[in-house]
Amino acid sequence: MKEILQFLPPRQSVIFAHTRRMLDATAMNYTSFAMNVAERYLAMTAADVRQVKLRTGEGADLIRAMENNAQILRRYMDGTVKALPADLEDAWVLSLPMPYRSDCERDLARRRGMLAVPIPGSAGFELASVAKLVGEYGNLLQALAPALADGRFGPDDLPHKRQVDAAGDDVIAAVIGLRRELDRAVHSRAQEE
Repeated sequence: MKEILQFLPPRQSVIFAHTRRMLDATAMNYTSFAMNVAERYLAMTAADVRQVKLRTGEGADLIRAMENNAQILRRYMDGTVKALPADLEDAWVLSLPMPYRSDCERDLARRRGMLAVPIPGSAGFELASVAKLVGEYGNLLQALAPALADGRFGPDDLPHKRQVDAAGDDVIAAVIGLRRELDRAVHSRAQEE
């Protein structure tokens, strides 16, 4: 069977949609979010390759930096500036608070038929991985509940499909993350012995 190709929205449209959703649902505004993006961008992007003039500062310079950064982000989001620079994308996505960041990363990965799976390795990851798996499974059951209310899947479940798909992908990603952590732990212990 041939894969059906279709146009995808630009990556920046996905990022902006999650950013708008976050701004609408949280107490964060353009200015505070723009400062988070600026701090992360300046910390993770070498000065000689930066394409965006984001700033930080103190006192009166801080106020000007906040206004500058918010205006830059607004111009990307309202289309005044057409393309989000590649060097800004990671800082932007990583500045989104959870769950908006994981939702955005999942949607960006799904565009290429991939899953966004966190890399294990932090202290306490094993317990966190199990807790994440259980939580994601609970979210999947919650997403499935309205679709299974009549005891079967059918065309009338289309409104629930996107949420079920997203929750299912999160369960799969949690399982893969747990497997990676187990593999890492088993291999490191085997090498020690």
